[in-house]
Amino acid sequence: MRRKRPPLRNSADYERAENSSRPLAEVIQHFLKVSRMQGRMDEVEVREAWNQVFGQAVENRTRKLRLQKDGTLVCMLDSGPLKEEFQHAKQDIVDRMNEHMGRKVVLKVRIL
Repeated sequence: MRRKRPPLRNSADYERAENSSRPLAEVIQHFLKVSRMQGRMDEVEVREAWNQVFGQAVENRTRKLRLQKDGTLVCMLDSGPLKEEFQHAKQDIVDRMNEHMGRKVVLKVRIL
C-alpha cells in the first residue's frame, strides 16, 4: 500500500515540492552557494585554468596563486620580467581567464 503524501500547507511546502523537480546541476549549484563552497570550487578552477591559459613556463614561475572572495586573483611570481609584463597586462589576464572558464570569476589581478 502506498503512503499518502501530506497536503501542501504553506509556502515552504510548495517550495520544497517545486525544488524536487529541478535539474541536478541546478541543485548542486544551489548547494555550493548555500554551503559557501563555491569560492573554493572557483579557486580550484582558476588554478587549473592558469596553467591551460598561460602554459607550463608561467606555471613554473608562479609561486602562489589565490582567488580572494572579492574576485581578486593574487599572483606571486618568481621572475622579475614576467612580473613586469603581467603588471601591464592585468585586464588581459582577467579577460583571458574569464573567457577560458566561461563565466566571470576573476574581477581584478594583483601581482606580487
